[in-house]
Amino acid sequence: MGKRVIRFKPNMRSLMIALVLMLIIHIIMGVMLITMSKNAIREQIDARMLDAVNTAAFQLSGDELKRITGDDKESEEYVNALSLLRSFQQNIKLDYIYAVKINDDGTFAFLIDPDIEDPADYGEKIETTEALIKASKGTPAVDKVAVTDEWGRFYSAYAPVWDSDGNVAALVGVDFDADWYDGELNSHKAVVVILSMIALTIIIGITFISHTSVLEGEKNEYRKKLEETLLRELEQKQELGSARRLAYTDPLTGVKSKRAYLEAIERIDKGVSDGSIDEFGVIVFDLNGLKTVNDTLGHEEGDRYIKEGSAIICGTFCHSPVFRIGGDEFVVILEGTDYLKRDILIAEFEELIEENQRSGKVVVSSGMDEFDLSCDTSFSSVFERADKKMYERKCYLKTL
Repeated sequence: MGKRVIRFKPNMRSLMIALVLMLIIHIIMGVMLITMSKNAIREQIDARMLDAVNTAAFQLSGDELKRITGDDKESEEYVNALSLLRSFQQNIKLDYIYAVKINDDGTFAFLIDPDIEDPADYGEKIETTEALIKASKGTPAVDKVAVTDEWGRFYSAYAPVWDSDGNVAALVGVDFDADWYDGELNSHKAVVVILSMIALTIIIGITFISHTSVLEGEKNEYRKKLEETLLRELEQKQELGSARRLAYTDPLTGVKSKRAYLEAIERIDKGVSDGSIDEFGVIVFDLNGLKTVNDTLGHEEGDRYIKEGSAIICGTFCHSPVFRIGGDEFVVILEGTDYLKRDILIAEFEELIEENQRSGKVVVSSGMDEFDLSCDTSFSSVFERADKKMYERKCYLKTL
């Protein structure tokens, strides 16, 4: 008898080829989905950390941070910086945010740690990383490798805080939990593996049912994962939008913040340079007696004093932007109708303040000056004249 040759029927051969192809497709799609998930999560983390450190660094004063030492925990500079960092940690849901001191030997140490439960001590050494070195040279950066310390394992980002001379005075750092990141990746891998096994089992079980329905099911699963990723990205953008609004508003008084003030200066200087702005006024304000209120009645009364002073300024200059640029310092930029009525407005304001001086209410010194096209080339020259007039006004009020 001759040898019998066992042959696959054409339909069985086609089925085996289809099963192998589907298995290969599942593997390729799984690898692609894992890679996309990993990249998307990391990009979201990096962007979130950079936005947070850049926003926080912009609001901190490099000049004030340079003056902080280990014995300054009751100083106004320290309290202001600590409050700002703590508000970021609470509102943006960061694991950690902190200010970093650059030592003379090029190493790094904690300057301010707002963590309530287990803060780092002033001067406690921080492990040097590539992101720290880049930030100390003026470029915000994110560490691509997780760093492990006594608080856990984190991905970190850093941004420079500039002083008035244009030098890097300190750094702001944020930490994101690396274990959470790895857990998210593992969960995505598990989802991909489970989905692949289910899909393959369905294909084998139904055998002769069209493979098109299986591919459609996988497409829907893939679309669902993408929609979930986009939803998470949208939520994070909303959180960052709230942080940006917080950055442009002074949290105590509700007027515009120092960051908004610096951008207004940049806009005006650009307009002066290109000739689109040829008239504006600047009024500088300073609250008289705030230190006395803080020293005798406490900072809570001092905050109330600041808010009352801000309300007086906003009540008179209700059509102009009001900026709080320091603890007791405010600035109003006069443009448009308020600029044309500037003499009337400042006269009304000074009359109100002199009445407050006599009745023992909040007293605010003020000084106003206008842009002079013949001699001014920037906002700063107008501000300096207004600031000088404000101090002259302060001296006059003390004589009443």
